[in-house]
Amino acid sequence: ALHFSCRVDTAKMKFSIAATLLSLFAHSVAADEVIGLHGSGTTNPSKCYWHLMDLMQTQTKLPVKMTYRGIGSSTGQAEFIGNGTLSDNDFASGDIPLTADNYAALPANSVIHLPIMLGAISFFHSVPTGESQLNLTPCVLAKIFKREITDWTSSEIKELNPNLQLSSSLPITVARRVLGSSSTASITAYLQNACPDVWPEELVGSTIDWPEGTEECEGSAAMTECIVSKEGTIGYIDSGHGHAEGLQEIELRNADNVYINSKEAIANGGVTAAALNAGFPDSLDADFSSVNLLNQPGENTWPIVAMTYIYVRKDLTFIPNPAAQTLLKTFLKQLYADEFIPICETDFGFVRVTGDLRNMSLAAIDSLVVSSDAPEWIIETDTLSRVGQGNYVISTKRDSYSEVEQNDAVGDIAALSALIAELEAKVESMQGTIAELSETTMTHTHSDETGAVEADAEYLDIESGDDTQVKTALALASVSFILWMATIIGVLVKYTLHV
Repeated sequence: ALHFSCRVDTAKMKFSIAATLLSLFAHSVAADEVIGLHGSGTTNPSKCYWHLMDLMQTQTKLPVKMTYRGIGSSTGQAEFIGNGTLSDNDFASGDIPLTADNYAALPANSVIHLPIMLGAISFFHSVPTGESQLNLTPCVLAKIFKREITDWTSSEIKELNPNLQLSSSLPITVARRVLGSSSTASITAYLQNACPDVWPEELVGSTIDWPEGTEECEGSAAMTECIVSKEGTIGYIDSGHGHAEGLQEIELRNADNVYINSKEAIANGGVTAAALNAGFPDSLDADFSSVNLLNQPGENTWPIVAMTYIYVRKDLTFIPNPAAQTLLKTFLKQLYADEFIPICETDFGFVRVTGDLRNMSLAAIDSLVVSSDAPEWIIETDTLSRVGQGNYVISTKRDSYSEVEQNDAVGDIAALSALIAELEAKVESMQGTIAELSETTMTHTHSDETGAVEADAEYLDIESGDDTQVKTALALASVSFILWMATIIGVLVKYTLHV
């Protein structure tokens, strides 16, 4: 019996060891499995999302793959709805709420809108205005985009811009988005709201039947190219993209009849002001389709404001990998974190959501349902000995060499850009000096009424003229040198951008 007992204990021991090894092996496999998280939707905040995703992938030791496809709000909504029960993506994002029809197509109260950040949509152009600003009213804009005004020398445009000097007729090229775009939805709703007599309701939506003769541009990058590639083009894009690309912005008359651009509005709280009376529902799982951020009153209020939402299902167990479920919750929380969201403001031109909306959003993220075995992800900012080396940790102590190099490159680019601006200012100053010297040279030689030149004066004038010409030549050489330096620095900047 004792022998039998020993054999049983030995068998149990072997089974226990095998089970332990199997468990460890299974854990190792799970830890090495790629944890994927994939979203799609509006292009406007894509750089902000990509930046955070890059950081999170770099700062965890596990193989994590996070992607976001910038394809437009409407397409993102369609992929989020999927077959009604199962989404094509893990989350979606849009600068417009789910439409009432799309919201009704989903199980009741099964999704939430997370208001992430506010952004301005604006009109940018490539009209050679010189130092003059380009003032436009909503009704003149409506006529331009309906192709009723087709030239920048139109009397209605001249009336708003008496200082605009164009040497000849300049046809207007209208650039507009294709596919489903939240920017299109915003600007068409705005034009109908602000100028209903010109812009009818049937021309409102993320996709509309545009008048003939408009230029198709797919995505924010293509819109930028459309605007800069042809003189006299006007198009629309989110303010952050437009200013980052150095595009010229119009001065738009707002609801208080003040001409303002989006940069001024953002600096004076004019984007946040648009949200004060927008009519947000009391619960994030309600229908947001009636929220209105357009043409709100206020001296500094920007008239075309969009809220960037993330649409997410309340039950995340449809995502197969439990670790990806909680990774999504962590990603969403980081979009409200003080350590991260300022980048979206300073680098990409957005305004963060604060107050009750922020608090409601964080509470809603906490309430998202995940699998019982889903691990909790930890954010390590201060060193957590041993814990920080765990599997499900996103640590600010981790970095990659390429990230460090790129951060250094950003500083170098800023310094080089400042130097270029300084050199350009010197060139402008020298050009003024050259003009003065040239004028002086011309006045040094003169004759009397009969055309005879006085001998002594002629000798002095020639000597003075030669000296002036030398100074002019030296100034020209300096300008040439500075322009060459600016060109070289520009090449270095481009090279640095591609490090």
